[in-house]
Amino acid sequence: MNTITILIIDDEPSNLATLKQILGNDYSLVFARNGTEGLAAVKKHLPALILLDVQMPDMDGYTVCKMIKADPLTENTPVIFISALSDVGDETTGFLCGGVDYIIKPVSPAIVRARVATHLSLVRATTLELYVKQLEIERTKTARLSRILAVLSGTNSAIVRIRESHALMEEACRIAVDHGGFGIAWIGLAQDNAALSIAASQGIESDQLIATLQPSVGKSPDSIEISSQVLKTGQTCIFNDVRSATSTSATCRDALSRGYLSLIALPLTGNNKIAGVVVLYARELNCFDEEEIKLLSELAGDISFALQAIENGKRASFLAYYDELTGLPNTTLFLDRLDQLIQSAWFEKSKVFVIILNLNRFKELNDTYGRHIGDKVLITVAQYLDEGSLHSCSAARIGADNFALLGVEANSGDVTKLCDQILIMLAKPFNIDGKSFTVSPRLGIAIYPTDAENTEALFKNAETALKQAKFTKSLYSYYSPEHNAKIAEKIELENMLKLALDNNQFVMYYQPKVDLDTGKIVGAEALIRWKHPERGMVPPVEFIPLAEETGLIVPIGTWVIQAVCAQQATWKRDRIPIVPVALNLSALQFRQGNVLQIVRDALSEYKLEPNELELELTESLVMQNLQEAETIMRSFHQHGLHLSLDDFGTGYSSLAYLKRFPFDTVKIDRAFVTDITRNPEDAAIALAIIAMAHNLHMNVVAEGVETEAQLKFLRARHCDQIQGYFFSPPVTADEFGMMLHTRKHIEPSVDTQDQTLLLVDSDSFILSALTRTLRGQGYRILTALGGREALEVLATNPVQVILCEQLMSEMTGAEFFSITAKLYPDTMRIILTGYTELQSVLEAINSGEIYRFLTKPWDDELIRQNILDAFRRYRPMA
Repeated sequence: MNTITILIIDDEPSNLATLKQILGNDYSLVFARNGTEGLAAVKKHLPALILLDVQMPDMDGYTVCKMIKADPLTENTPVIFISALSDVGDETTGFLCGGVDYIIKPVSPAIVRARVATHLSLVRATTLELYVKQLEIERTKTARLSRILAVLSGTNSAIVRIRESHALMEEACRIAVDHGGFGIAWIGLAQDNAALSIAASQGIESDQLIATLQPSVGKSPDSIEISSQVLKTGQTCIFNDVRSATSTSATCRDALSRGYLSLIALPLTGNNKIAGVVVLYARELNCFDEEEIKLLSELAGDISFALQAIENGKRASFLAYYDELTGLPNTTLFLDRLDQLIQSAWFEKSKVFVIILNLNRFKELNDTYGRHIGDKVLITVAQYLDEGSLHSCSAARIGADNFALLGVEANSGDVTKLCDQILIMLAKPFNIDGKSFTVSPRLGIAIYPTDAENTEALFKNAETALKQAKFTKSLYSYYSPEHNAKIAEKIELENMLKLALDNNQFVMYYQPKVDLDTGKIVGAEALIRWKHPERGMVPPVEFIPLAEETGLIVPIGTWVIQAVCAQQATWKRDRIPIVPVALNLSALQFRQGNVLQIVRDALSEYKLEPNELELELTESLVMQNLQEAETIMRSFHQHGLHLSLDDFGTGYSSLAYLKRFPFDTVKIDRAFVTDITRNPEDAAIALAIIAMAHNLHMNVVAEGVETEAQLKFLRARHCDQIQGYFFSPPVTADEFGMMLHTRKHIEPSVDTQDQTLLLVDSDSFILSALTRTLRGQGYRILTALGGREALEVLATNPVQVILCEQLMSEMTGAEFFSITAKLYPDTMRIILTGYTELQSVLEAINSGEIYRFLTKPWDDELIRQNILDAFRRYRPMA
């Protein structure tokens, strides 16, 4: 059966039967009874020919034909109208709708067969023509893709052979023109100033290309806007007809002027950024289709990869011998040059010097101002050493903050002059990011052949000389075997210190702090000792400075925190009444930033409260970075840790700084205590510190109290606590535990023996709780249930301080204090209140009837501290 399908659309069954009889033996027929069925059948069967009636009930044949021709899938299907309408106008309408023929009913079988055969022949001819055209298109496309593949293959072959960037780009452009059929190919690379430089070209000279693409004088826009767009967006730019963009694009104008109609610009990438652009000109219109663009994108990717690989290779070679940051030779290249110089000096009987330079306290600068500032300082120093007139030296960077120089010593004294020149040169301030910085170097010098006879030994001895300079605090030092012995001893001590930490050779001693009012132990300072198995007890002065210099102070400090917390937990377990123990923080610990977490972890591990530990900081530590110090200390305070300022008076001693930081305690340095009873200046400083601290609501501890006279002097001046040999030297944990257990004390202040505190509340449970909180503080405690009973107590007892609840049944606390202020004006009146009653309390404070208010729920320690402050400030009226 013939496979050619013909669709017949007619609403009359007789017409369908007639056409079936005429054509049924020769073709495969499909029938439809109306326009809607006909359109569905067209899509389903895709017939080679359609016979279509004009007059049908749902839609006429003209409408059906228009809809068939509107569909791209069936627009080329021939339609023959078969109709009883025989007017010329009807036929014309049929042809205008897209019909190819018009047969009038009743039909002649011969005419139907002839015309169907004719139009099917025309369909076959048209199909063949389209097929030939498609074959030509495919052939042209295949040839073009083959050329692109040849370009890809040739470029990849070049990538394997060529190891130089410019040569590779030139070869890639040549292959694109010679094998890819492109008229012009060029590559541009992005510069640091966002400009583009022509790196390679083929089909046109680079100079001619640059001249063509450069903007004319006084004109805009940017003439290489296509390349700029690629560099900016990283997207490929395609012009399949450059004539459409000649008004805006100089590149397109240039291409058209040379007879090229298509153009493509592809990005080159490197280090995750757009590094350049590849531009190709083609003579044909619409040269770049999807497949060709994909292959060319692969080409650009291969070139990008190769250029990056070449650059990485150069960089790896550079980094093998040069310092990345400063560009100076590194240790490897420096030692190689030193070796060559020593060999030459051996033949010429000359001297070679090595100077190793270290920047003092560079790490502090780096930590304080940030690495970017530190890097710029290093770069500046490197430029000074490399570009300065330094006696024909060769400079290198051999470590984080270490540099080295080498050269020939022609005359005696040359090296000393060179060292002086370096010191003078580096003493000049550096201006970096609007800030002025200075560096303080130390230098170590070794000379061949006096100090060593080979490269390795000479370099090592120069390093030793640098250590000698640090050890003696000298600006520079020549290598000396004698000094080397001292350094060796220091290194040995450092190693023993590390071993001591590993073998738990450290022990903690505790020196009590005594309250001058009550005479009781109220705290202690933890002091580390080194119990060496052979040397015995090593005092802190011999190992703490070395620990700070080497950084060992950080793990030692962590050990101290753990040891003190463990000891506090042991005393608690043994039911010994513990007191807060103060730990000294080093500057290095403080700057590291994780000391708070270490303390919190230790407190959590041993189930201690934050107020059972205290942290001592020195003035010099705090002043190194005020903003950072304030932030860290406030974080300490927010977590309930008490802070103590150690050695106050020996440094800045600024009231503004003292007010700025959240200290709870100030310690008067022993330097002002030793002669406090004999030296008016020392006494004046101590009294000023006491007054200043009390005004800021801080406690004052005097260190180094060794005599009764010092104690009485400080007590009379209202110093809060003392610490020193008068009461006890630093003692072992067992001895201090026994002191706490036996409640060792000094005689309390005479004033304290008569200190009377009145507690007033209408709730007996509250009175009991307050009494428990304040018991053991050395006060005589009286209680009263309400304001009326309190007035009776005041009438019969001398009272200095009153603590009263605001909400009471008979009268409020504010009303009670209004009466008390008139009857007993010298009493110190403190009210305990909830937040909702603050307004009436504030009015009483403003009128002078209340000294201070505390909020509920109360903090025991805060209550004790405020009661103590009130007794200190109590002044009886004459």
